[in-house]
Amino acid sequence: MKLRAVDLPPRRPGLDRTLVLLHGFGADEHDLLPIGDELDPRLRVVSLQGPIALESGGRAWFDLQQTPQGFAFDPAEVAEGARLALEAVEEIARRSPRPLLCGFSQGAGMALSVALERPDLSSGVLALSAVPPQEQQPVALHGLPAFVAHGLHDPLIPVEVGRATRDLLQQLGANVTYREYPMGHMVIPAEISDARTWLSTVLA
Repeated sequence: MKLRAVDLPPRRPGLDRTLVLLHGFGADEHDLLPIGDELDPRLRVVSLQGPIALESGGRAWFDLQQTPQGFAFDPAEVAEGARLALEAVEEIARRSPRPLLCGFSQGAGMALSVALERPDLSSGVLALSAVPPQEQQPVALHGLPAFVAHGLHDPLIPVEVGRATRDLLQQLGANVTYREYPMGHMVIPAEISDARTWLSTVLA
């Protein structure tokens, strides 16, 4: 299976780099497109479509079921979503080496999984309100730039999860910029502004 994607050329010249977007649960490949232009209009943007079509509408990288104990999911489905995301990023990287990865929620977990599986593949990762990446063998991230952001009032993924993700990446050797915001499970302008500042140092 090959993932569908939206591929947008840069809106301004001057930078030969690609940003790969990975949407969250229940959204689709169009959901995060405005972020690319807000981060840097010189970026080519490729937004991947999650492999699973939900009955309620939208797409997902893996399905979720609400239970009294919280969200339940199939680990094999998570692994398959990560495998497909990795294959798609590898294909993008063959034409545009060292793309940047940016994901929200489930998509951020996929972006992190790709970075952990192939630390050499991308030049940086933005993990916004991320679910934890799937379990991986310990890897060395060799200073991989990472922008990790989370909401203090996130009702779906507690801020402690964001802090644990920060700690994991730091332990593996990533160069982590971590931010928290007084928000729920969402993306806000202040977060994008900080991400834009971070990205300017990565692209410098």
